[in-house]
Amino acid sequence: MNKSQARKILGLDGSEDKREIKKKYRKLMHEHHPDNSDSDDSKLAAKINTAYELIMKDYDDNASNGGANSQSPKRSNSRRTSRPKHKPWSAKENKNAFCARPILHEVEDFEGNNLGTIEIARGKYIWTKDEEFSMFLKSLYETSKELLDNARPSLFFELPEIIKQKYLADITYLLTGQFIDSTLTLNELALVDEDSYKVNAMVELESGVTPPKAGSVLYPAGISNHRLYLRNKAGEIVGYLSFKDDRLYYVVIPLFEQKKAQVKMIVADSVQRNRRGNKYADIDLWIRVLPTETSEIESTNNQIRNLLEKYAHEGF
Repeated sequence: MNKSQARKILGLDGSEDKREIKKKYRKLMHEHHPDNSDSDDSKLAAKINTAYELIMKDYDDNASNGGANSQSPKRSNSRRTSRPKHKPWSAKENKNAFCARPILHEVEDFEGNNLGTIEIARGKYIWTKDEEFSMFLKSLYETSKELLDNARPSLFFELPEIIKQKYLADITYLLTGQFIDSTLTLNELALVDEDSYKVNAMVELESGVTPPKAGSVLYPAGISNHRLYLRNKAGEIVGYLSFKDDRLYYVVIPLFEQKKAQVKMIVADSVQRNRRGNKYADIDLWIRVLPTETSEIESTNNQIRNLLEKYAHEGF
């Protein structure tokens, strides 16, 4: 798609400013919001998204050049080489992942109201900051639900919702680990400190424990239900590892579960109380990531297969 085609799709004449372009885009997405990803509207919505991204990138490029014509992409006199064709999604892929997943995009009307989500690409794409993290988790939840639905045809009797949700949560968690590149994500979310990463974390304190003092060292004590419990030097469990940035939970905890991390944890500050009334203490966490083996990826795939097989025969 070139700029001329993109302007035609969006109904632009080249004189619009950024606000007008966004308003026309939202109006079109409102008119062509698909009910399902296989509809003609879905294909048109994908074209509208591609056109909008191309026009806005060109607009921003012109604005950053500071030229007199930066208000209009059409009037730009800057000479640039032609760009390659737009790809639906350009993130790195994990070819060994159990299955592909959708890349989801939130749709808004021209007043900014959320209308839902559409699928703009599908593949074994690793998460990057270009993808809204809530949309990333939603894509994995929907993928897990699809896997479960295929494993147990509707003609079978329905399982209690609490059982289905347990399988859904377990498979979603396993898939999350396959679509997050620990090193790539830590490079974006953490501070690089020589051969390790420094992360601001917390220890959610167990009820009745003596709060650890600032400067004291904590150690991993074991994992239960995807929670990493921590102990003090005397061996007493003080609480479990937590993060103010929820994205780090899906990066750090799997590293411990797969025995791929070496860590050092030091209590950074005095005890505080969070909005739920629980006590926590800030800790400085240093992580060194160990090499990944292909066998570990296959192990996760086997865990997913086993869960689907068990789910298919649940209740028989």
